Amino acid sequence: MKKKLTTVTRILNFDSTFAEMLPETYAILRAANLTVHPNVSRIVLHGSRGLAGGFRPDSDIDLSLIVSIPSGIGESEIEPLLHAVYETTFGAWQSPIEPDLAIIFETRLCSLKCFDQTTWQEDFCNLGGVDCFGLYKVQKGFNGLVTNAGIQVKRMYPCLQIWQGGHQL
Repeated sequence: MKKKLTTVTRILNFDSTFAEMLPETYAILRAANLTVHPNVSRIVLHGSRGLAGGFRPDSDIDLSLIVSIPSGIGESEIEPLLHAVYETTFGAWQSPIEPDLAIIFETRLCSLKCFDQTTWQEDFCNLGGVDCFGLYKVQKGFNGLVTNAGIQVKRMYPCLQIWQGGHQL
C-alpha cells in the first residue's frame, strides 16, 4: 500500500500585530522555516518570547499547534496523527532557538476559545479550565499524550494567536 502524501504549509503570513508587538520573535519565526501539518488550524505563542516577555538569549519559543482531529478517526489513529503533526514542525525547523511544541486538540466541544484570548477571563470558561483539552508533547520530559496532569488554562496566559489556517488574521 502506498503511503498518502501530505501537503504541509510553510508559515510566512502571521498576524500583522504580532510583527509590531514582538518583532524579534516574529523575525525568528519567519527565518525558522515554521512548517505545519495540514491538520493544524491555529498557532498560539506563549512564554517569554511571547507577551510574557523577559526572555534570555537561550530561551526557547513556546508554541501551541491547535489541531483539528478529522471526524471518523479511530482512537488508535489519534496518537500517530499527533506525532506526525509534531514531526512536521520539529523536523522542518531551522533555527538555533528551539521550539517547545505543544500539540493541542479539542476534547470538550468548546472550540478551544481560550486560545483566542490574550488574558484569562474567569467567566469565559464554563468547564473550569483544568485538563479541558487534549495535549500531545514529546519534549521537556513528556513522551506522547498527556492526561490528568492538572494543566490549568489560566497559567498559559498571556498568549497570542499568531496564525490561523485558511487566511491571514
